[in-house]
Amino acid sequence: MPPRPSSGEFWGIHLMPPRIFVDCLLPNGMSLTLETLECLRAATLITIKHELFKEARKYPLHHLLQEETSYIFVSVTQDAEREEFYYETSRLCDLRLFQPFLKVIEPVGNREKKILNREIGFAIGMPVCEFDLVKDPEVQDFRRNILNVCKDSVEFQDVNGHHSQIIVVIWVIISDNNDKQKYTLKINHDCLQEQYVRSCIMLGRMPNLMLMAKDSFCSQLPMDNFTMPSTPGASPLPPPT
Repeated sequence: MPPRPSSGEFWGIHLMPPRIFVDCLLPNGMSLTLETLECLRAATLITIKHELFKEARKYPLHHLLQEETSYIFVSVTQDAEREEFYYETSRLCDLRLFQPFLKVIEPVGNREKKILNREIGFAIGMPVCEFDLVKDPEVQDFRRNILNVCKDSVEFQDVNGHHSQIIVVIWVIISDNNDKQKYTLKINHDCLQEQYVRSCIMLGRMPNLMLMAKDSFCSQLPMDNFTMPSTPGASPLPPPT
């Protein structure tokens, strides 16, 4: 039987109710239903986890649990995928759960890498692990081209040494002269130098200014080391004839 029309918040339900019972499985083997806490549909994961561990103190084997910051939630989404939720500010109604069930686990592996892979998966519309299995020559050619664009961009940033790197790190650049492109809005150059101070005065804020040596600042700039990754299973395209 197909599910009823859903808003996407919950499988088979038109709209997630304001309060919902959530089953939670703890690492010590205890399974709790947060019915006494009445989880709100807009409750964040960090709030749910705090209330869960507060409730878990009333049950046996609580001494086997570590600090709540050592755990994350994992569940099955409506895409039939097992997903680990690292962003604890996410709301319950935004998780797109298949069922109101959350499992508490200790994160395994590189946390930053998993978060990055998840963001890349959202951007390309598929998990990163599946993207490596794509054998379409057009996709492989695009991947090579976009990597070359990134490589050329990094090399261009290093053309003028520290000056180019400062432009990348600091997005607001105060020019030393009046040479502007013809389509740039023309303003009084003498007023540009005090633009930041003027904006702080208008907003009633205290300007944060610091005078430091240029060499000292340049020594703190991040290094641009671009490594051309290999494409698994990709073979170069034949030259045009």
